Formats: sequence, structure tokens, C-alpha cells
Amino acid sequence: MKQSRSRLDRLLERVNGAMATLGAVAILFMMLAICCAVIMRYLWNRPLAWVVEISSYLMLYITFLGTAWLLRKEGHVEVDLFLAQAKPKTRAFLKGITSLGGALVGFVLAWKGSLVTIDYFERGVTVMGILNTPQYLLVGIIPIGGFLLGIEFTLRALRFGRMALKDRAGKAGP
Repeated sequence: MKQSRSRLDRLLERVNGAMATLGAVAILFMMLAICCAVIMRYLWNRPLAWVVEISSYLMLYITFLGTAWLLRKEGHVEVDLFLAQAKPKTRAFLKGITSLGGALVGFVLAWKGSLVTIDYFERGVTVMGILNTPQYLLVGIIPIGGFLLGIEFTLRALRFGRMALKDRAGKAGP
């Protein structure tokens, strides 16, 4: 069981790392595209009209590509005003509970996002803009990112749950 868990951990580490790398590439592309658009507008009076639209799409992708990786690295913003004062087992217990809430949110995002993506695909909904992008291509990242986030939060809840129970078991002994 422990070996399969470490395989799952390694697989998720690689998948989340690849997703975060894609997000970083998207940020780099967005930065270069905006710079090119500004240069084209002010030097040659030929702005690149698609840059604003693509950049807004990429912001959605960047968010959902990197969120599970960031959670794994414990990089999300955390208000620890009360947790800093708590005992380690209480802190682990509370983080486990909040991680279960985060897992629920991630899986709901994946579920509802999948329903919306399939609906947009079936109806052929497009974005009213310069590119007339199919909407399912934009929202399709939400169920993927939400699912990976749900898995990461679930694993995090299990880790903190084990820490809280281990501390209790250690103190309950003779």
C-alpha cells in the first residue's frame, strides 16, 4: 500500500510540475506578446488585436495549471493567526479539516466544470470576440485543475490526519 501511495505521489508530482511549467510558459508568452503589441502600436501604429483576448484566456489557464502544484509546495496564502498559537496536533487536525473542505471545492469545480464544458461543446458556444474561440476550450481547464486540486487537498488531509492521530496515539500510550 505504501509503495502504491509513493507511486501516486510521484505521478502527481510530475503531472503538477508539468502543469505548472505550462503555466510558466504561458506567463512568458503573455509577457512577450504584450511587449510586442505595445511596440507594434507605438512604433508602427499596427497593434496586435488578439493579444488582449489571448491574455485574458491565458490568465484563466495559468490559475488552474498551477494551483495544485502550489498547494503541494504549501505556497497558498494561509491566515495562521490562530494556528500559530495552537498545539501541533490541533494544528494538524484543523489543517486536515480545512483540506477536506478544499478537496470538496476542488471536486465540485471538476464536476460542475465538466458539465459546463460538455454543454458548451455540444451547443458549439463561442466567445464573442476577435478570435471567436470555442468556449469549451476556455473552460476545459477548470475541471482538469479542479480535479488535480481535489486530489492534492485529499492527500494533504490524509497527511495532516495521520499527523494528528500519530500525536494523539503517542500521548495516549503508557
